[in-house]
Amino acid sequence: MQLHPIMYVPDQYAEREFYRRFGFEDLYEGEEFPGFLAVRSGEAVIGLQASDPDRPAYQGGLRWQFEVATGAELDALIAVAADEGLDHLVETEVGGDRFVTRLLRVRSPSGVEVWFEGPNEAGT
Repeated sequence: MQLHPIMYVPDQYAEREFYRRFGFEDLYEGEEFPGFLAVRSGEAVIGLQASDPDRPAYQGGLRWQFEVATGAELDALIAVAADEGLDHLVETEVGGDRFVTRLLRVRSPSGVEVWFEGPNEAGT
């Protein structure tokens, strides 16, 4: 079983462009489902549906957290956020002696908080 969330957003094209900046690939766009796009990064799939009066746009309370494999991959994502002029925050999360991870926090055009979590750097 896989989770394929669908977000209702004011502008699915702006949302798709945001995720493309961070390496997501286009998964779907077609005439069969007007106003619907899907993006993918690895096994993570997000559907982006144009909102309407019956299905209003996202209103808050959601955070996507993506785990990246290497510190270099996280550094590349941080560079994208900086180069694109996106409002972002880089912080280090410490969990006792066993967990030290860097995080990139950035908001999508619809207001979703997106976190990219680097690998555990404790002991390195």
